[in-house]
Amino acid sequence: MPKDIIRKKRYKVALLLETSNAYSRGIIKGIYGYIKEHDDWDVYLGEYGRGEPNPEWLLSWKGDGIIARIENKTTADLIQQCNLPTVDTSSANLIPNIPWVETDDEKIAQVALKHLESCGFKHFGFLGANFNWSKWRSNHFTDLLRENGIFCHDHHISIDLKLNLVAEQKKIDSWLSSLPKPIGIFAAYDQLGRLIIDSSHRQGFMVPEDIAVIGVDNDPLVCELCSPPLTSIIPDTHNTGYLAATLLEQLIKKKKIETFSHRIPPLGIKKRRSTEALAIEDPYISKALHYIYEHANSGTFNINDVLNLVPMTRRVFEKKFVEIVGRTPYKEMQRVRVNRLKELLTETELGLLDIAEKTGFEHVSYMSYLFKRETGISPIAYREGKLIRI
Repeated sequence: MPKDIIRKKRYKVALLLETSNAYSRGIIKGIYGYIKEHDDWDVYLGEYGRGEPNPEWLLSWKGDGIIARIENKTTADLIQQCNLPTVDTSSANLIPNIPWVETDDEKIAQVALKHLESCGFKHFGFLGANFNWSKWRSNHFTDLLRENGIFCHDHHISIDLKLNLVAEQKKIDSWLSSLPKPIGIFAAYDQLGRLIIDSSHRQGFMVPEDIAVIGVDNDPLVCELCSPPLTSIIPDTHNTGYLAATLLEQLIKKKKIETFSHRIPPLGIKKRRSTEALAIEDPYISKALHYIYEHANSGTFNINDVLNLVPMTRRVFEKKFVEIVGRTPYKEMQRVRVNRLKELLTETELGLLDIAEKTGFEHVSYMSYLFKRETGISPIAYREGKLIRI
């Protein structure tokens, strides 16, 4: 190799981030985005999860910097012994005076409350755990409600290696049974939202008519496997990871950093069935709505099936339904069907024939006619338009 060719310096960076959850994987993708643009990092990434042994290899590792979620004192002590430039992406904030990138938990609480309020709920709850970000979300959510003279029904579980999940689930069962209904509950993260939904099923509460649930992280493996699927707030993990990488390179190059604490606001909400309801105190209309949501796409739905659930004539029922919901039962059924069609068109690669079968249509032509009548656009054009926007 000619002597006048100078190799570009490549930084060796360790990522101490869990690969077991969607939030941390999103941060890693953001870091990867930074690396793709700069192409001067060699990355060391293991498979980590909460509670796993700390990476002692760091003490003998000859690297340039670290990006970590420093969530316990052992990890903090280990990183301080390394004496390398480090950026923290954990809310624990155990090492003072190093750059710190975290979620904006006040903004997350605001988004959660605004969404539940838009559903018409007058009662609110919060389920959290013993993490700083959970406590901050709880405090902000409670404060926002208190400003409007509303009480927050909160419950917190302890997450540690000795967690007795069965015992905690019983406590959640007891808490949910004591709450006023209908109620909108903000879960600190998606796994807790799943526990609320599971508990509701065990006790015979309808989700979302009795208990609506919104989580945080938008982990598709958790949210979509819930029944019903879980509405979730979408954190901006890509920007979190990208900013952490930017700050680390500044540290490595000994550049001055003006701000050490960074709060990243969420991107928005992925709305799913767990909050797709109006807060309705009339038990019969609530039960009718739940039946419509559960059976609208069965292909055998009939208004008489709903009437069998309510002790009133068809005329009285439909009049009360329109007064409360704002639509006739038939219109509500069509709205649910069209929303399901939208999901399948944009979130799957199923053909129209398969989609028609899954939504209870005997003929693709009628499905397409209904969809265009309700949306003003054909199913194919809707799918293509969404893909173009993405």
